[in-house]
Amino acid sequence: MIDLTTPIIPYEGTGIFKLDASYDEVKALLQEQGIPYTEEVSQPNDVDPPWYIIRITKDGEKDDVISITFAKNRLFRICLYEGFEGKLPNGIHIGMPLDEAQRIDPTLTFDDWDEMFISAHGYWTEDDADTKKLCWITIFIPALERDDFFEYKW
Repeated sequence: MIDLTTPIIPYEGTGIFKLDASYDEVKALLQEQGIPYTEEVSQPNDVDPPWYIIRITKDGEKDDVISITFAKNRLFRICLYEGFEGKLPNGIHIGMPLDEAQRIDPTLTFDDWDEMFISAHGYWTEDDADTKKLCWITIFIPALERDDFFEYKW
């Protein structure tokens, strides 16, 4: 069973998932702890090398609670969804009203190009259009914010 209440630390990770860990390390950890997961390979925008994504659900539900993405065998992005109860160091969490999150973090602004809210503090998020509450939080390695990310020289 995975702990869904661990703190979310930008540029570092959450719980057992540490950014920059290798694909093999994470798979071994999941297997050792008996955490069920699914895997897929993705090539967004035909990037090379492809990305490997591990998805974890909560107690066998169909929707992801955590997805972790690897490129060049390195964990570069962790996405946390509804059901994950951990908080960022500033207290922001999934299910929080967007306006409250923006009061806590004034750098959390909408990016028209990426169509999500981006914080200067190392995370991205989005709100549900109907409820105006945060529906996911993503943390990542610092290189993901650089223009040369897809050159994979990090």
